[in-house]
Amino acid sequence: MLRHKTFAITIYFSVFALVVVIYILRAVNFRQTHYQVGQVPAEIAQQLLPKDIPLAALRPPALRSQDPIRFGGTTSVISVIEYGDFECPYCRQITPILLEMAQPYGGQVRFVWRDFAIPEIHPTALPAAIFARCAGLQGKYWEAHDALMSADSLKERGLDSIAKKLNLDETQLDACRRTPAVGQAILRDVEEARADGIKNAPLIFVGAQAFESFTDTEALRQAIEKALTAN
Repeated sequence: MLRHKTFAITIYFSVFALVVVIYILRAVNFRQTHYQVGQVPAEIAQQLLPKDIPLAALRPPALRSQDPIRFGGTTSVISVIEYGDFECPYCRQITPILLEMAQPYGGQVRFVWRDFAIPEIHPTALPAAIFARCAGLQGKYWEAHDALMSADSLKERGLDSIAKKLNLDETQLDACRRTPAVGQAILRDVEEARADGIKNAPLIFVGAQAFESFTDTEALRQAIEKALTAN
């Protein structure tokens, strides 16, 4: 009986020692393949890390050729830029107000939309942003934008309804929406915005001045007038 117990204990400790050796070897191999002395791992070096920048210190982004622009263009005096999420309730409230404010200036004020979809909070935000960009390929970005902002639902049935209402080519639309590069471009924009210090939507730039969340509309109007006067 004692011999059997001794044998069982020996087997137990042998297996335990073997497991420990395997774990150590794997850990050493991981460190050799991922972390070399004096080097930052590529997967970390390539990350855009968020910056903690005070609101007053945020600066507007340079405009890009692919940015959706409304009411103005290259000759506009100032830009009103909104980082927005189609499902965000505050974005859905403030965006129509911003458009109404920018429109009367006869092209002096351009309205620019930047996608800031937050899928971890708003699961339909990314599909909606993809839908809008794909509608843009058919020349109906802003029609889709406005329809998404006022839609009761951004789930698939709601998007289908908008597509029919806008008379979009649904074969072309579906092919675009299934293209991974479209969603990847949106998420890359969000990552870059976060790296620039933008944390939430809506984030609005009037000229060089940043406004966060649902801002007093009179403050926005005054900022537009001030920026126009300064330029």
